[in-house]
Amino acid sequence: MKSKVKKQKPITNIYAPVYEVFFSYQGEGPYTGTPQIFVRFAGCNIKCNYCDTAYSIKISDNAKYYSSQELLAEIEKILKKMDCRGASRFAMTGTSKPSIAITGGEPLIHADFLKVFLPALKKYGFQVYLETNGTLPKNLKKIISFCDIVSMDFKFQSECKKSFWKEHKEFLKIAKDKVFVKCVVTKNTSLNEIKRSGQIIRSASKKICLILQPSTGKDIPLAKNLSAFYTELKKTLPNVLIMPQLHKILRIR
Repeated sequence: MKSKVKKQKPITNIYAPVYEVFFSYQGEGPYTGTPQIFVRFAGCNIKCNYCDTAYSIKISDNAKYYSSQELLAEIEKILKKMDCRGASRFAMTGTSKPSIAITGGEPLIHADFLKVFLPALKKYGFQVYLETNGTLPKNLKKIISFCDIVSMDFKFQSECKKSFWKEHKEFLKIAKDKVFVKCVVTKNTSLNEIKRSGQIIRSASKKICLILQPSTGKDIPLAKNLSAFYTELKKTLPNVLIMPQLHKILRIR
């Protein structure tokens, strides 16, 4: 007689490594100054020379693993602290809520976790603001329906050891009208890289906003290069801006 094997209950909790959850103001791109709660995931699939959160590239012992419910609880703690200090009227059941910046590292390497976590954020009425390097289009496809805004980087071979033109082109097709693009410009950025960026963005939609973001630190680009890049891009794109990182200027997180 065959013994009956008990069926195991499916594991419903997926965990992801997170370095920090905190409140601040968006420091990059067209939404600069927007109050947000940042969730910084650990781990990245590429390594850029100018990375200003290098500690988040690898998943170290300093990362804490959260389930979706536990991460929501961390956000709720921040909102309650803000209410107690009189700094905000944000609350999980309120009508005025900050957007949640999903950042890293590269959050899309945890797409399976985000498939669970982002719908929970939307359930509470939060705006989902995804910050990504734009190199994982298949992963974006899994969660794009839960995103309100996609802040996408273009990564250049001059600083990231390889180019990702094919991935970026596919990424834009999936993100559609939710996306804006940010190009970090260093002293090593070439005009050809900028031209190629403009062409790819234009092929997706001329309505996409492109931000030229000067690198900080030792690799600050020359002003004349920024001017030349801007002039070149305006030939094909109507919405081009040069914007520094506000949080670096204000020295906030």
